[in-house]
Amino acid sequence: MLGAENGRKKDLIMSDVEILKEQVGYNKPASEAEIRICNLKLKQNKLPEIPNVYIDLLKTCNGFSNEDAHIFGVEIKDNNWYKDMAAFNAAYFHDSGADWLILGESDFFFFVYDSGQKQYYLVDRDTLEEKYSDVEFMPVLSEILRIE
Repeated sequence: MLGAENGRKKDLIMSDVEILKEQVGYNKPASEAEIRICNLKLKQNKLPEIPNVYIDLLKTCNGFSNEDAHIFGVEIKDNNWYKDMAAFNAAYFHDSGADWLILGESDFFFFVYDSGQKQYYLVDRDTLEEKYSDVEFMPVLSEILRIE
């Protein structure tokens, strides 16, 4: 029964992603190979792997952008509109072995996945204090991208 519930939740998230794609800039879908390469880079930098729901998002679109807000993609090269998740996290955490993986950013917040707690957070990008904890995935995407 839990599998069916997770399948319905995934379908709802993917339908919300299609709505987002109508409102903001988005990149082409990521390939399985690009996702694997990103996870290897994250592992090399002692960072968590990409969560499954985010992998589903990447297979639909490899990053979102709206003004100065970004939902990160994988294997992004020389692109001003989209940011690469592995490069951003490696530079930010400097081999710290953090449990957090930054999935996106806005002027004020980072959208973070905590692999130890298996939860998503919005944290202040200057202080890294949790502003909103255990948040739902899709509403946070809309918040980061400033979609009403």
